[in-house]
Amino acid sequence: MTDKKIHILLIEDNPGDALIINEMLKEVYADNFVLDHFKRIKDGLEHVNEDFDIMLLDLNLPDSQGIDTFNTMNIHAPEVPIIILTGLLDEDLAINIVSEGAQDYLVKGQIDKQLLSRSIKYSIERKRIEIDLRKSEEKYRSMVEKLESGLFLIDSQNKINYVNSQMADMLGYKMDDLMNQNVFNFINKSCRNVFKKHLKVNNKHIGQTYEIQFLNKEGTPLWVLVSTSPLHKVTGEYIGAISIMTDITARKGMEKSIMDAMVEKDKDFFLIMGNMVEAVKPLIQTEYVEDFQDKFT
Repeated sequence: MTDKKIHILLIEDNPGDALIINEMLKEVYADNFVLDHFKRIKDGLEHVNEDFDIMLLDLNLPDSQGIDTFNTMNIHAPEVPIIILTGLLDEDLAINIVSEGAQDYLVKGQIDKQLLSRSIKYSIERKRIEIDLRKSEEKYRSMVEKLESGLFLIDSQNKINYVNSQMADMLGYKMDDLMNQNVFNFINKSCRNVFKKHLKVNNKHIGQTYEIQFLNKEGTPLWVLVSTSPLHKVTGEYIGAISIMTDITARKGMEKSIMDAMVEKDKDFFLIMGNMVEAVKPLIQTEYVEDFQDKFT
């Protein structure tokens, strides 16, 4: 691994199984590991806040049984990767627990040093990636929530799959009222052909910024500046688009000469709009693209 000693938490009540694992670890890591071994979940919980790299967890302990054992340790040590130690009769349960968040499971009596080493290595790496991804999602989710502009997401059928509260407020609706509605329902009829042309550009995977006229709940036209970035599968198939929009109705009422001056003054703002879309796109890709793929595959 690295020069840093790997810190391992083993919670196993069977002395024979614990001894076998300890001997395997010695063969794999020599003196480059520290093993803390406890026989009860209560004792493990007292030390779980120490800086462990990996946890090897027997499900059936004197003071805890089955999935409750995993849930308890996972709640108290959410950033520590957990490898389940199980017997043959509990293998199905172990598989289910992996789907609940454990990184791997090993069947007692079928473990050798190579398998143990590989499982520890990959479990630590997978957990690191999982934590990094979660932090990234939290960062972009916070960015979406703090946006002053409206944000909406449409699928390839032009149905709205996500809106933020700013978008709903701008149009005078509740967020739930907009969900699964065709976005054309909120576009002024005089602008729908123009909007269709922009959708065709989306299909070519080209981002764009343009003006369009929405209608609020009262039917009042609302001029907005929209910046859009298409979403697609790894195969390149178009599956929707994420857009940020800003109300520019007040500016549209100005004389053309004043409007042109405002546009020139705020040209950097238009660039920022496009950058904002790209900034929140990783969150949308992570949270929504898989749902889109399920719909259209």
